[in-house]
Amino acid sequence: MFGYVKPCVPELKVRDHELYKATYCGLCRTMGKSTGCVSKLTLNYDFVFLALLRMLLTGEKAEVKMRRCAVHPLKKRPMLEPNEALRFSAKSSVILTRSKLKDNINDSRGLSRIKAKTVGLVSVFFKKTEKKYIPLQEKIASCIEALTKLEKENSDSLDMTANTFGELLGNLISYELEGANARISYDIAFHLGKLIYILDACDDFERDKKSGSFNVIKNAFGEEFTEETKKILQCSMTLELEKMARSVELLDFSECKDVERILKNITYIGMPDQIEKTLKI
Repeated sequence: MFGYVKPCVPELKVRDHELYKATYCGLCRTMGKSTGCVSKLTLNYDFVFLALLRMLLTGEKAEVKMRRCAVHPLKKRPMLEPNEALRFSAKSSVILTRSKLKDNINDSRGLSRIKAKTVGLVSVFFKKTEKKYIPLQEKIASCIEALTKLEKENSDSLDMTANTFGELLGNLISYELEGANARISYDIAFHLGKLIYILDACDDFERDKKSGSFNVIKNAFGEEFTEETKKILQCSMTLELEKMARSVELLDFSECKDVERILKNITYIGMPDQIEKTLKI
């Protein structure tokens, strides 16, 4: 994913920030054990959100221990011990990265294909996907294929492209969950995915305009990123955030008040900050 989903740290309690950092470091360590050391290159804040949400939904408790790591060998730091939520997040990161790399190779030609294959070599060092994650891998690949098709058609539909990425993230986060947890997590991820897709398109607007690459905002609103366009996109992203927030409020935080504060910080402060920073408003 893209690394937009993170909290506003100054608004976090110290202990909540420590838990957030411990989750990040624990996920990094878990990736090394579960999916291979090279897979750590795919780690970003979005998957920390995924790990915390999965822990909440599956009822797993966070066990924190002081450990050293290769990046910070001199001083121990708090890390979450590997659990199913962290392993799921690690596997999800690799499945998403592997599917995207494979799609890039299949869709490239000539020198671009050689470059794509060179980049794709990193996936050789990822550990193989376990059988129980094969259905998830197929769902992710299907969504990426649909998104690529829209890009090839040079789509000017912000809804269609953002919806496709929303479906991808919804399928990812709700995988193997049941009942209300599956529905709520899918809704959170669907609207978050749409928001992330629009944010990324805004971020890449000028670069895509120069390179001639696909950008749905450029196709929908023209070659200039005007203040009027920014206002329209701000309203669109705020609406998705409000829909996501309604689903977040349905979560049962009774046993996880620390996770509640982190997830609500991200929802109500962190993501609005990301919208403002990206649009430069």
